[in-house]
Amino acid sequence: MKDIKADTPPSSINGDEIGNMEDEDGVIYFDEIEEIQFDEEDMEEIMDQEAEEIEMEKPEDQALLVFEKHTGSVFCCDLHPNGKLAVSGGEDDKAYVWSVENGEIVMDCPKHKDSVIFTGFSFDGAYLATIDMTGVIKVWKCQLEDNQQGPWPLAFEYEADETSWGLWHFAARVLICGGESGNIYVIKIPSGETKVLQGHTVAAECGKLFKDGKRLAVGYEDGSVKVWDLRNNTALQTISSSIHQSRITAVDTHPDNNLMASISADGTVVLSTSTNGKIVAQFEAEKELETVAFSPDPQLGLLALATLTGSVSIWDTSRQMLRHHCSKVEEDKTGGVTKMLWVKDQLVTGCLNGSVRVYNGRSGEKSFGLTGHWSEILDLIYNEKENILLTASDDKTARIFKFGKVDDKD
Repeated sequence: MKDIKADTPPSSINGDEIGNMEDEDGVIYFDEIEEIQFDEEDMEEIMDQEAEEIEMEKPEDQALLVFEKHTGSVFCCDLHPNGKLAVSGGEDDKAYVWSVENGEIVMDCPKHKDSVIFTGFSFDGAYLATIDMTGVIKVWKCQLEDNQQGPWPLAFEYEADETSWGLWHFAARVLICGGESGNIYVIKIPSGETKVLQGHTVAAECGKLFKDGKRLAVGYEDGSVKVWDLRNNTALQTISSSIHQSRITAVDTHPDNNLMASISADGTVVLSTSTNGKIVAQFEAEKELETVAFSPDPQLGLLALATLTGSVSIWDTSRQMLRHHCSKVEEDKTGGVTKMLWVKDQLVTGCLNGSVRVYNGRSGEKSFGLTGHWSEILDLIYNEKENILLTASDDKTARIFKFGKVDDKD
């Protein structure tokens, strides 16, 4: 997945002219390379050729709407609960609130210092939070009347440590974020009352609430996982770093509230109980595990795993066994998976090549695909009320898709 802390390298030219400067032994000398020059006409021709090649590689655009106001990669996005407004944030230090229907900007969120890595509406749609990499947290009071343009009232502002993730509580006006110091900030909105769950000097890589809303699972850079009690600010359980032995890339919690899954970059998958931290199962999956998701219906009892190399698999949690291998590395044509979520019994995956692929969780078969982006998907969110999918991409755009099969081409 794209490293949002790294600068994007510039495109390189094809260098065919340089290849013709080889001597009889096929050797190119540095002093000869320095003498090679391109006039303005040559450079324009080369750039035109590259632009034409890139344009030819773009897939069919099946999006209902494309938002193109960002000037850098779009790292994060969210949809308002009413399904009428979207928010996106990115590498250009900007966050925009915009209309899902026509793409018009409702609000340009000002004064961020660095890349915006989290944007999200509260569960009731009353507030919007935007967070950048430096730890600047801003919470805005949503003004939905007539989609009026201009800045919304700023309800809360805070500067934490360098931040890498954020999330809203699913049933309360509570914002949670974590980052490089390992500290977790739990903030009540709009009062601003803040608790800090003290880390242990390594970065907090990811977090997920349990379904009771009282506990938080957090994965750390050293491979450890902690379950925090949000009321008492105490760590209830800890999975030792000796189990994963690599950075935790994602955690998820089971809908029945009794099970937690954690995955690490080395391919280790751990299922543990949320009450006492007992390890129920531990197994090795593919390397470069990137994302994990329990199916929302506990009756299905499914756990999905996906990797940056392109493997997508669905597991039976009760039996701890593989049920379906939806996409194998050697078969996959889309590249790796960066983001994943469930829509009922459908598994939605966002891929490195910009496509969205949807699998039937019961059969493991591909249901349909959605195309439009030509670079990796960095975030995606679904809104059930409007049955739409919002995606954010490295190609500097965000797109709205109708969720469902478009045609039989993909």
